[in-house]
Amino acid sequence: MVSTAINKRVRVILVSALLLVSISIVFRLANPKSVSGESPSKENPNAKVFPLASGIGAPSTSPGKVGGLSVQTANPLKELPILAWSPQAVEQAFASNNNAIRHRKMLSLLMDAPAEHKPDLADHVANLTPDDDYAPVAWLISRRGVEGEAMVALLQDLHHRPADIKLPIMAEILSQEDHPGAPEAERALTVYLQVSHGYPSNAWQKEVEKYLANN
Repeated sequence: MVSTAINKRVRVILVSALLLVSISIVFRLANPKSVSGESPSKENPNAKVFPLASGIGAPSTSPGKVGGLSVQTANPLKELPILAWSPQAVEQAFASNNNAIRHRKMLSLLMDAPAEHKPDLADHVANLTPDDDYAPVAWLISRRGVEGEAMVALLQDLHHRPADIKLPIMAEILSQEDHPGAPEAERALTVYLQVSHGYPSNAWQKEVEKYLANN
C-alpha cells in the first residue's frame, strides 16, 4: 500500500512538472521579448537632435525639386557641422574665411541658439547661403524647423531665390495646413502659374512641375 501511494505521488509530481514546462514553452513563444529581457525600443531622450517642430521630421512625400534636389531626400540638416551656440561661436563662424562652409556653420548655430537669438542668425543664414547649397534651408522652411521672426527672415529670402528653388518649396508649403508662409506662397504661385488651388492642396506641386518643365 505504501509503495502504491508513493507511485501515485511520483506520477502527480511528474505530471505537474510536465504541465509547468508546457506553459513555459507557450509563454516563450508568445512573448519572446519578455523572456529575453528586451524591452520595446524607445528613443533616447538625451540624444542630440535638431529641434524641428512636431510632425515635420519625416521626409516629405512630395516629388518637388529644390535646386535640382528632391524635397523628399534625407534630412540635409544632419550633414551640418555640430556646433554649440555662444556669442563667441557666432563671431568665429561669421569671421571665417571659408565661404564654402561659413553658411553651414551659421545654420548649425541657428539650430542650437536660444529663441531670442534665432531671428538674427536666420538673417545671416539667408544672406550667406548660396543657391547651390540651399537644400538645408529648404528643409528647414518646409518642415517648420524655426518659428516666428526667424521663419519670417527665411521666407523673405526665399522669395528672392530662382524659380526652380522657390516654387517647389512654396508648393510644399501650400500642401500643409497652417504653414506661416502659406499666404505669401499662394500669392506668388498664383502670379507665376495663373491658377489658384487654395491650401492645403497637393495640386500646386503638379502645376509647379509643369511650369518648370516648360520654362
